[in-house]
Amino acid sequence: MARLRRDTQDSTGAATHRPLRVVASGTLFVTHNLGLPTHPNPNSAVRAHSVSRVRGGSAGTCLSIIAQFPAVEASLVAPLGGNEDGRRIIAELEAERVSTRYCKVWPEAGVPSAWVLHAGESYPSPVNPSFC
Repeated sequence: MARLRRDTQDSTGAATHRPLRVVASGTLFVTHNLGLPTHPNPNSAVRAHSVSRVRGGSAGTCLSIIAQFPAVEASLVAPLGGNEDGRRIIAELEAERVSTRYCKVWPEAGVPSAWVLHAGESYPSPVNPSFC
């Protein structure tokens, strides 16, 4: 008869399942997306018609996804800013069942940001000249 590992059965003989612990490390940041009607010309101003702020960073995103499975314990190891954006990121991750217990929070530091401009106009494509 095959010998069973001790951690797969409890004292009554019923199988027990240990949680899958997943740890990821990486940089978290905030992405600001601006929807513009056109790209601004030099020395000009264009008003954005839509603005959104989303959490970025592959480690946090992957952990948020796999933490949705009931038998997974997801933990993040990362440096985080202690400003308002950093506290918001921590709250979002904890609400999504991602532990930030092993994160180092730097009280005077901010969160890295990325700004993405989405213009509604189409430029001629060098691959497809039919846009001209």
